[in-house]
Amino acid sequence: MGGRWDRSVGLFLPLLLLASGALAQVAPNNATLYLHPTDVSDARALWVNPAGLGHFPEASVHLDLTVGDPGAKGQLRQLTLGLNSRGLSLGYQRDLFSSGRRGHTYKLGYAAGRGGLAAGFATALYRGGTSGTGWDVGILYDWTPALSIGGVIQNIGQPVVRDSTLRLTYVPSATLQLAGRRVVLSALSRLTSDGVAGYGFGVRGTLRAGTSLPIGLLARLDTDRSLRRGGFAFGFSLGAADMAGLVATTPADVNGIDALSLYGVSTRRFTSARRSKP
Repeated sequence: MGGRWDRSVGLFLPLLLLASGALAQVAPNNATLYLHPTDVSDARALWVNPAGLGHFPEASVHLDLTVGDPGAKGQLRQLTLGLNSRGLSLGYQRDLFSSGRRGHTYKLGYAAGRGGLAAGFATALYRGGTSGTGWDVGILYDWTPALSIGGVIQNIGQPVVRDSTLRLTYVPSATLQLAGRRVVLSALSRLTSDGVAGYGFGVRGTLRAGTSLPIGLLARLDTDRSLRRGGFAFGFSLGAADMAGLVATTPADVNGIDALSLYGVSTRRFTSARRSKP
């Protein structure tokens, strides 16, 4: 049993990075660990699905601080800054790897939407001991008022980042809203040229909806292609238009916390909001 759990834990980050040998040199943006391509429409969409940038006409800013191995030996591992204005978005990600090397990712994206359909693209420039460029393209469609479908194609061009090749990856996704949008269920899969790489399942709920300080709760499970557990993410948030949240990521057996992230998002929408985000 111990060997099986070790293998499951070891699958989690490779599932997200989709690049063999990239564990120490390429890091996913923290937003991709708890958000789905069909359940984000603020500045964080630049990292998850650029189509979300055009889902609503809005302006938003995003800050995320991620600490690895939180506790006495915890260290700031990732810093993310981002903004979106009516579909045009800029983002910056700084990573500190366990080897001591630093990585910098600069991202530019644009999206537009109409009638519940949005499409967008983003380009990423990788710096810090490397010089690579990759592209993402995404689509998002409100099939019904309660069901959104879409997805993103990641790493177009398969950039080489610090000797690791980021593989072309297809990420289809769907989000279902229940109970007056107070309960949200999401799912995704990751596909490469080798077939299905894994799945992700998430649930998000809102307490005190409609009040001045709503409370958001979320949980997400990532698995490998055989649905073996790879890792979890748990989080909560306070606020709506101006929101602060905390997300913890754990290994498959939830034996400790791999990373703890504190984030803030401030959003101003130019039309009436159709749904809120965590």
